[in-house]
Formats: sequence, C-alpha cells, structure tokens
Amino acid sequence: MKILLVSHGAMAKGMKDTLENFFGAENIYATNVTQENGTADLLADTEKYLAEWGDEQVVICSDLKGGSANQTVFPFITRPNTFVISGMNLSLVLQLSMEDEVTAESIHEIMDQAKEDMVLINELALGDNGDEDE
Repeated sequence: MKILLVSHGAMAKGMKDTLENFFGAENIYATNVTQENGTADLLADTEKYLAEWGDEQVVICSDLKGGSANQTVFPFITRPNTFVISGMNLSLVLQLSMEDEVTAESIHEIMDQAKEDMVLINELALGDNGDEDE
C-alpha cells in the first residue's frame, strides 16, 4: 500500500519527512499546492505516482476538506482500490503507514483512533475544562 499526502504549502512534505526520519515509514509520498503553480504540480505528481503504482492500493490523505488539494485529488476516488481521506494528522498517517492494506472499515477505525489523539491537554492534565465561570 502507498500513502500519498497532499496539502497546501509544505505540510505534506513535512509530515512525510517526520514519518520517515522518526518512525521509519517507507511507503509515504507527498505533493502540494503552491502559490506559484496552484494545483498544477499536485495534479501532475499525483497522476505520475498513480501511473507508477499501477494496481497497488493507495490512500490519499489531504489537509483540508473542501480545500484545493482535496478537490484536486477527489476525482481519483473512482480509481480502483483508492481511498481519499481529508483532515489528515500525524497520528492518522502513522497508523496508516503500519498497515499492509486497508478497507473502508479499517480506515474508519484508524480515523476514530486518530481523533482520540486530539485532546485539550489542560483538561486532560489538570482536570480543568478551561471555563473560569464555573
């Protein structure tokens, strides 16, 4: 399975670098929207990767639902054995990178686990809900 990260600016490339350097991930690729070229390079890179990967399973993770990166890769949902996820975070991509292959059901489980990693540490550590009025 290949994982393609797409984002605005360098977010996708930064996540790819982190996953490779800190966690040893080897199946992560990245491309991005730029101010200079808009989505043109992202689309060209995505098409190039998908052509190279043939029938291999691909999960495309984008930074922002409805953003230009997500809109650019949206048409690839019709490619067999391809999933597109928006709202990526490091926890999500790390968990995906440890899988040999996924299903829609397993992706939902991974997304649920990644969402649980989003917490307000103040409340977790201090038992404080942050509301001074109470």
